Amino acid sequence: MSSVQPDSLFLANDVRQRVQSVRTGGGWRRIWRAWVRPAILIFLIWTAVGVFTSVPDVLNGFQWPILAGRVIDSWAWALMTPAFFMIDRKLASIERHVVRLTLLFVLLSVPFSIVHTYLTGILLYPIPAVWWNPLRRHDFFVYYFLGSFQVYSALVGIVYAFKYYNRFLTSQLQLERVRKGLLESRLNTLRLQLEPHFLFNALNTISSEVTTDPNLARDMIGDLGALLRQSLDCKDKTEITLAQELSLLDHYLSIQRVRFGDRMEIGIDVEPEALSVMVPSMLLQPLVENAIRHGIEGRVSGGKVTISAWPAADHLEIRVCDDGIGLPPDWRMEDSTGLGIRSVRERLAGLYPDPGEHGFAIHRREGGGTEVEISMPLSRTRIEAE
Repeated sequence: MSSVQPDSLFLANDVRQRVQSVRTGGGWRRIWRAWVRPAILIFLIWTAVGVFTSVPDVLNGFQWPILAGRVIDSWAWALMTPAFFMIDRKLASIERHVVRLTLLFVLLSVPFSIVHTYLTGILLYPIPAVWWNPLRRHDFFVYYFLGSFQVYSALVGIVYAFKYYNRFLTSQLQLERVRKGLLESRLNTLRLQLEPHFLFNALNTISSEVTTDPNLARDMIGDLGALLRQSLDCKDKTEITLAQELSLLDHYLSIQRVRFGDRMEIGIDVEPEALSVMVPSMLLQPLVENAIRHGIEGRVSGGKVTISAWPAADHLEIRVCDDGIGLPPDWRMEDSTGLGIRSVRERLAGLYPDPGEHGFAIHRREGGGTEVEISMPLSRTRIEAE
């Protein structure tokens, strides 16, 4: 007696706690999401199907028994829909085996059609006006059975069309993520190839001044350190703003200004609207380095390098020009083996793969020198900046 009472008290307390949790709202929300809301949705969908299928008959003259018969026929499917999805969930493990899955659904179509026929007859029985009830007129059993088979087949087709379409969209999204990851890895690899190349050239420039002018070499090392620190801040970014790119370039140019002195002149003409546009990181440095090494360094009088950028329609236009010795007579960009040019071309092609989405060209300037022209989508590069 004493042992039974505590157990009964424990059960009573447990029931009270469950009822209290339902009353507080959390239980009702779970019931609403798991049962009530799906049931209402199923009911409304099948009601709409019933009304839709009755439209041709109603257009010939409204007769409420016909409308009631169609709607109640659909409500019978609404009552059977949970069983359909329960079986579908059980068959999820063999969805990859199309033949087996098809055979199983064909076999299941017979009991589903029979159950639906009898369930519809039971629901329609209280309405004598629906005289074509399969339970009242057995000659209508085949009519209802074939109709149930057609609806069942359509239901299977619609459900699996949605399922496979959803899987297709999911696979496309996953494929796009993989493609984006591979593209970012490739772009990072190209940049990692470029940075040691730039570092080697910069150190080589500094080493030439260490013995002749230590103070000058010290200033150059300071600019190189600032450039490397700023470059590390952008290491995880495929694109940075043009303002950040120009800041990186300024540290590199500081090294070159110290080296060339009055022999080199730098001109920067960038419209304010272009500063917030996103561009590939380390885009300008290899182009300016080529202009200095192959255009100006070989001239005793030096020369001028001009960087200009402006938005034009839906593209950002960038020009890097020099008035140096120019390109060799037989030079072609397709045959160029330079790391800087190849890296810029491949990174632009990777970021903007659609035909005509970007432009990259190198040609001789009238009057001497070389000009590099770059064009990239403005709307796409502005996304992060906005």
